Amino acid sequence: MKRPDGHLYAQGYRIARNFEQEQQIQLLKYASNWASSCIRLKNRPLPGLGVLSPDAVHRIAVLSLLVAAFGCKHEPKVEPSPAPKSSVTASAPDVAAAASAAAVTSAAPADSGVLRDSSSGRGPEGAAEKPSGAAPDARRYRWLGADHLKYPAPSDSLEARFPTPPGYERIALPPDSFGAWLRGLPLAAPGTPVLSNSGDQVYPGDDPYVAAVVAIDVGAGDLQQSPDAIIRLHAEWLWSNDKPDAISYKSASKLDMPFSRWAKGQRLMPSGPNVFWVVKNKPREPDYGDFRQYIDAVMLWSNNVSLAMRAKRVEKPAELSAGDFFLQSRGKGHALLVLDVAQKPTGERVALLGQALQSPAQSFHVLRLGHATAWFSIRPPNPLLTPRGGEFSWADLERLEPKAGE
Repeated sequence: MKRPDGHLYAQGYRIARNFEQEQQIQLLKYASNWASSCIRLKNRPLPGLGVLSPDAVHRIAVLSLLVAAFGCKHEPKVEPSPAPKSSVTASAPDVAAAASAAAVTSAAPADSGVLRDSSSGRGPEGAAEKPSGAAPDARRYRWLGADHLKYPAPSDSLEARFPTPPGYERIALPPDSFGAWLRGLPLAAPGTPVLSNSGDQVYPGDDPYVAAVVAIDVGAGDLQQSPDAIIRLHAEWLWSNDKPDAISYKSASKLDMPFSRWAKGQRLMPSGPNVFWVVKNKPREPDYGDFRQYIDAVMLWSNNVSLAMRAKRVEKPAELSAGDFFLQSRGKGHALLVLDVAQKPTGERVALLGQALQSPAQSFHVLRLGHATAWFSIRPPNPLLTPRGGEFSWADLERLEPKAGE
């Protein structure tokens, strides 16, 4: 796949090579001058040494050139040991026990001062660092308490893993908001690969565009794809805040799919290209298992079109906030979730972005720009370029509007 930001890397490589070549040329000039000086010594008497023979002069000149040439070589590149991949699958008992200009706009800020890739959990020498931060709260992220689900063992939170670049501060958010909830998302250990719903590896743990994997299950079916992952996280936030009556989304056929009807025993049934509600069970007090069954049903009948019908466009880029998302109306309709936003006093902003690409359903993960940083510069009206997701226009920016009870 062609890297959408490949020219950035090429430009940086050329700059580095040009600088290096200038150093090499300078060294070779010094060597050449020294060799010329040696040649001028030919047949001239030197105190204590007598007269240098032509052969001796030739040897000295060649030796000086060799020394310069070896001095121009690169220092041996030490490859850091690969980050350990997490093969641990957690369940509830485990958690309880643990408790161009457009392209430039997507790059990390030039003055970010990033000395290491903080998302990888490794320092500049490649030494492993222990993630910091409190253990994720299973009461706030309810899937962590569901013993029937399989997900990577949680390690730390999004906020703990990704400190802001120097000079930036996270934008203040209401503590019960969707954005604040996303800021505390539990992350799997550094080096965890992106997996499909069948358990196959989609991207390795050291993939240059994967900063972290969110410690949440993908599900057994091929359902939790790009726009569906946003629906899943939004619904999980409402469920964790004990607002089940506010959980409602639309099908591609424009049918309202509120969780309240599911709790009354109604179920979604297909009828040709459409879907409708039928009574299947008696009403009862729903638990998390009922909620997850409902979410799977919603994801089955939703897509980027239905998500756009449920959302509202954010007209002013200056209002960008964690919890907003970019939704492409063209092609496959890829969705990109804004996980966090930080800002400088001068107004420059950066953001953490997350996604789960289209089929197969896969781990929701945090993006990064190569191994440099996970923070993307936000500079409207320039479009946002992302690895694998392509270009996002500011006309694509959406927000899920509150429903009753939110």
